[in-house]
Amino acid sequence: MSYRGLRCLRAPTHYPSPNRDDRHPGQPRSTPAKALATCRNALTHRHWPHVGTPDAARDMDVLRAALGESRLTYLGYSYGTYLGATYADMFPTKVRAMVLDGAIDPTKSSAEMVAGQGAGFGVAFTSFLKDCFKVKDCPFRTHRIGPSVKKVDALLRRADRAPLRNSTDGRQVNEAIVTNGILTSLYTEEAWPILRKAFARAFKGDGEIFLWLSDQGNNRRPDATYTNDFEARLAVNCLDHPSKRAKAGKKALPSTNPCDYWPVRSRTVPRALHAKGSGPILVVGTVRDPATPYAWARSLASQLSKGVLLTFDGDGHTAYGGPSRCVNTAVDRYLITRVPPKKGTVCPKA
Repeated sequence: MSYRGLRCLRAPTHYPSPNRDDRHPGQPRSTPAKALATCRNALTHRHWPHVGTPDAARDMDVLRAALGESRLTYLGYSYGTYLGATYADMFPTKVRAMVLDGAIDPTKSSAEMVAGQGAGFGVAFTSFLKDCFKVKDCPFRTHRIGPSVKKVDALLRRADRAPLRNSTDGRQVNEAIVTNGILTSLYTEEAWPILRKAFARAFKGDGEIFLWLSDQGNNRRPDATYTNDFEARLAVNCLDHPSKRAKAGKKALPSTNPCDYWPVRSRTVPRALHAKGSGPILVVGTVRDPATPYAWARSLASQLSKGVLLTFDGDGHTAYGGPSRCVNTAVDRYLITRVPPKKGTVCPKA
């Protein structure tokens, strides 16, 4: 997701936070109001209300018509599942085939989504630890979940008190960097060997691998610049999932949610998407998906009038195009023939 007209933060580190600036270690990050002030001027006011998902769905239908297609064949991952489901709900008869992999539940509020993702990453980290205990280079000696989690907590507290070593550049490998490195590694099982090495080095005080992992998650380029994915997601999410700012009397309490300072108030409310009148829509859910919990896939499949759930009993964020031949075969067959797998189909990890 990108919006080339919106580039207003020098780096993801300018997201409101008590931590320090990425490229300027001695400079505190901006407050939410100051950080978002530059974004308010990055686009003309006529653009602001139209970067949300409903407008993107309308644009997508314009593209379908411009290509001369009577119906749309669509594959969406993660946020793309919300865009796809929104399109199907708005234009159900224009859907030929639609696969939604790593589903977002449109009934969830912003707070519920954050809580759901927190639980999802917890499930994914437990799975990582269980796998780690089976290999020789596992840095967790006890091979038990509880003590291993406590060891990670101790590492985060240590990085918060004093940054881990980094001889590559002047950036500080603090608690936020280590946390982001862990979360980034849980998106794909292929990153687990690197995460094991990162922990092994970090337990000895070296944070360079965690810094590299965090940079991958933040789309940091070699020249210390970043893509505008952060700004684009912020602009879309503030319209799709508006914040309800808490208040105390006549004055609002201080907030670190950027959407509280967004110049346009959204009218979007969480609701079920049914797509009545569409053909079968295939929803793919990964049991231990960290970013889009499996429960969200089940919920979306049940909301859609002709939703069909395909379950992958595996790890990582999204499944199609990965190592599961079962998932890939089922999705390919559906996209070509429009015949979905039988309801209740579960693809094993191996």
